[in-house]
Amino acid sequence: DQQSTILGGGGDTNTDQPTEPTVYDFSTAFEGGEVDQTIADEFSKMLNGVGATQEQAVELAKFGNKYATDIVSAYETQKQEALKAQYDGYAENAKKVLGNKFDATVSQAAAGVEAVEKTIPNIREILAENGLGNRVEVIQLFAHIAGMASEDSNAGNNRPANNQSDEAIRRNMYPSMFKD
Repeated sequence: DQQSTILGGGGDTNTDQPTEPTVYDFSTAFEGGEVDQTIADEFSKMLNGVGATQEQAVELAKFGNKYATDIVSAYETQKQEALKAQYDGYAENAKKVLGNKFDATVSQAAAGVEAVEKTIPNIREILAENGLGNRVEVIQLFAHIAGMASEDSNAGNNRPANNQSDEAIRRNMYPSMFKD
């Protein structure tokens, strides 16, 4: 009769064959039931190594999915906060650069935006979506556009630069029609 000791002896009493790896079904762990097979295979290897049950596998997959989703959400929130801080920084810089001309320049720039909006209806959304509307350079650009638009519409009260009447212009353009 052979004795078993800590270091050996007694022969191999384990006659079990190696068990087949468990194939886990992760479809219930994810919304829509869609699972990346490569990730599922890797996760299954790990779970087989610790002898996890199907229920444990699903719970771990749910936890992992929630954890990853929370990380992505936190990153997106942080990114949005950083962008807002950047856009607010643009506004502070505009106030600093324009100084006591800030209100007048912004008012004139608003008129420039209105003028451009007739041709480009979504200009306000474009200026808002990436903070451009707070950039001092863009404010100055639209103020300049407003100045150009008002010069065009007010130049000589819509009369030509040489201040001729419509009849005088017609006489000059078509002299043969106006024989005195």
